[in-house]
Amino acid sequence: MKEKKKGIKINAFCLLFCVIIICALASYVITPGTFERQIVDGRTVVVPGSYHVIEKAALSPLAIFNAIPNGIIGAANMVVLILLVGGSIEVYNKSGAINAGIGKLVKSVGSKGGPLVISVFFAVFAVLGGFLGWIEVCIPFAPLIIPILLALGYDTIVAVSILVLGLMVGFAIGPTNIYTVGIAHQVSQLPIFSGIKLRLIAYFIFTGITLIYILMYAAKIKKDPEKSYMKGIDVSDLNVDLSKNAEITKSQSMALVILVLTFVISVYGMLKLKWSIVDMTGVFLLSGIIAGFVTKMSASDIADSFIEGSKGAMGGAMIVGVARGVQWILEQGGIIDPIINGLSQLLDGLPPVGSAIGVFIVVSLLNALVPSGSGKAMALMPILMPLAELIGITRQTMILAYQFGDGISNIFWFTYGGLLIFLSYGKIPLARWYKFVMPLIAVMIVLAVIFLSIAVKIGYGPA
Repeated sequence: MKEKKKGIKINAFCLLFCVIIICALASYVITPGTFERQIVDGRTVVVPGSYHVIEKAALSPLAIFNAIPNGIIGAANMVVLILLVGGSIEVYNKSGAINAGIGKLVKSVGSKGGPLVISVFFAVFAVLGGFLGWIEVCIPFAPLIIPILLALGYDTIVAVSILVLGLMVGFAIGPTNIYTVGIAHQVSQLPIFSGIKLRLIAYFIFTGITLIYILMYAAKIKKDPEKSYMKGIDVSDLNVDLSKNAEITKSQSMALVILVLTFVISVYGMLKLKWSIVDMTGVFLLSGIIAGFVTKMSASDIADSFIEGSKGAMGGAMIVGVARGVQWILEQGGIIDPIINGLSQLLDGLPPVGSAIGVFIVVSLLNALVPSGSGKAMALMPILMPLAELIGITRQTMILAYQFGDGISNIFWFTYGGLLIFLSYGKIPLARWYKFVMPLIAVMIVLAVIFLSIAVKIGYGPA
């Protein structure tokens, strides 16, 4: 009997460390350079045509290892959020409130209610990603969504795809995404969120196709669990025990109300009070403490639950920090601007449609190294806008190409900490995620090319 060949295991930490090494080596090959920058309306923007070579000391071999602690420091707010949210959710778990709440939800929707739950959750996250531009701030939802979908008979890919694809596809095509469209419009001196009609059409088509894709996979594995891409991976610790069917106690009901209020207050604070990630983290810390006392846990038990929950979230928190280390090594090597300059030069001489598609491809590639949508917009828009005028396409079309390139590739690049943290919550290996999502990405690329071609054809405006 022949032994079954083992598949290649892709470890995200190893991949990221390899990328850090490659970026460090690239700093010895690529001549460092920089664009001049100036402050416009309180924002730092690149001065077009100002690129020049600079002198910069070569990175020491130690920089490769310094990248990780510096990356963790650079992503400290996100790392702390993940750790303390993990601790807070563990308090709710220990109180039995989450298990009881999920049990009641599953009982209410019944065995055939799964598609409705998937659709409602997906719609919520697609709105948060598309209209508010939220991705990382929705991390606290992950430890709640995953056990609900597992209890309904699905796998963690279904649960995580609701979050990742809802948020990131929404973000990619977001009609009012302040972090890409909003900033790009400001830098390009266009009315904020102008040209919204075409983006709305694209938004509903992209998100609609994505939801259908998730529902088809969900139906397939519900019918035959052997077809799950998570087959052979132990996620038993993510399940909730529904065998007891215990009634929810008053204190557990109060804890669930506190948990719902925590999310509502966090959303309100981020929208209306201009809260930061630190403020949101503080709310979850307070929420866990109050819920612990409401469910009659001792101060010592609450503290132990926070520690236990933070331990469980440590892997996800570390992955965000290591991913940020890639950007740190690029900054230290002085090669971000040379890469931007080199990629922008590749677009010279292309026809209008080819240029729009070229921008989409270039931004998709650059997103592997600089995942920040707003950061890339500030760096690239001053370069892309003059290029748009030279090749005869509208600024609005150029921004659409940028938006598609930045957003769609978030679903793929393993250097993006936001993607990795969601995958880590569901214990989804990168190779399994690619197996699931690559057909959808192919469809999205085709759709993006179609919409960019339409934009060029109709002279998508204003300007």
